[in-house]
Amino acid sequence: AFSEALAARYADLGCPPPSAPHLYAAVAAALAAPGSHHALLISGESGAGKTEAARAALAFLARRCGAAEVVRDRLLHSNPVLEAFGNARTRQNGNSSRFGKFVEVHISRGGRVVGGTLRPYMLEASRVAGGLPEAEGTYHVFYQLRATLRVLVDGVAPTGQPLWETLTRANAWQSIAKVAGPALAASGRLAGGPSEAECLEAFKGLYERLLSTGMSHGHVAECARVVAAVGVLADQEAVSGEAILTMMEELVGTREEDLRWFFTRVETTVGGHGAGRERLVRARSEHEARTLRASLAQELYSALFLWVTRLVGSGIAPPLDMRAAGGGKRLGLLDLYGFEIFPSNGFEQLLINYCNERLQQLFNRQVFLSEAEDYAAEGLDSDGQWHSLVMTACRLPALALLQGEPGGFAGIFGVVSDRSRCLFDVHGTGDEKGGGEIAEAIAAACGSHPAFRRSTREPARVFGVAHFAGEVFYDTRHFVHKN
Repeated sequence: AFSEALAARYADLGCPPPSAPHLYAAVAAALAAPGSHHALLISGESGAGKTEAARAALAFLARRCGAAEVVRDRLLHSNPVLEAFGNARTRQNGNSSRFGKFVEVHISRGGRVVGGTLRPYMLEASRVAGGLPEAEGTYHVFYQLRATLRVLVDGVAPTGQPLWETLTRANAWQSIAKVAGPALAASGRLAGGPSEAECLEAFKGLYERLLSTGMSHGHVAECARVVAAVGVLADQEAVSGEAILTMMEELVGTREEDLRWFFTRVETTVGGHGAGRERLVRARSEHEARTLRASLAQELYSALFLWVTRLVGSGIAPPLDMRAAGGGKRLGLLDLYGFEIFPSNGFEQLLINYCNERLQQLFNRQVFLSEAEDYAAEGLDSDGQWHSLVMTACRLPALALLQGEPGGFAGIFGVVSDRSRCLFDVHGTGDEKGGGEIAEAIAAACGSHPAFRRSTREPARVFGVAHFAGEVFYDTRHFVHKN
């Protein structure tokens, strides 16, 4: 579908392309359309091929418009880099994007690609800690780093290759391998991943792409330190007790005493101002400590992902003088999660499907409202009936159920946020009793809404939402914990 020969036909203005609809035709039409700002929404259900389509669109843009070699390489390598940190194996897709991104390609007055801007959305941070669904994995970079550290620890790195010779001699990489290598090798969360040979080959490609996007060798080593720290934090069975405190200090520099206090004590200040205030300190429960450790892993990885995207983004940014000059075009590519419905759907699916519901509303507004305006301009909607129907189509009931209504009920998100502020998820360990309290609260607050659906199979912890794309039932176990 995205062969070089087909791309050449669409890129050659003198050669008529095939008549069948194609992604390349959509990109070419956006380039030829009047106006300076255009965008393509790459959407579809999980596993439909959005990631491949985004790659192909960028490659076609570089081919059709032309670009300096360094700009082209950094732009095309940005996608595989982000996939290593933000893609994972799911039940439907071996390389599923667990984040969204908006890439805006800048094209000069002369029609050449001069750079781009990058903005990530909604990384699924909960995937780095806690239990994983059956047959699913965490992010690719964890498996790649585990294999890399193992061969460095055992002294069996591939020979005759400059990268492995560099890593073997580098003190920073030897330090990371010594501290985190054995723990990642023993991690149950990383069991069942790709083969070691595949991971080493993928890591070699990732390292080279990170350098090509503008990162230094030091940046890559620091990135590996954080990934290793998140990996040992996330697996609370492989590394427990005081060992995690020592490893975190060696990997990312957090002092043992500070982290020990964070995990074991909570401080509350009560009373008036100044000298009248009183400090109360209590010990955290074991469950609170485990929850905080998982949350720290998620926050640390989210910060790392944002840092990586910023470095990648700075590498593809167009020159300031070209941005100031103006006069060219900007073509945006929005690549976002597709609508998801699995045999068991959790908090992640609720957020993903909410995003898709908002996109559906935007689509309805853009398409149907423009049609209504055309009808009115041609005198075909004198009684306003068509416009009224369009406004009804733009009001999606599922959105009101999820986000609430001004002056009405709080909505599902309001209920979850309220429960999250009030208490830790008491049944956050994944037992069969978990989720009952939150499901009951959602049903009590939102049960009368027309888009709410009650589960006939497991009403104690499952509720349903009638989305635009269809009904989906959500299991509320871990809702509060993941929120």
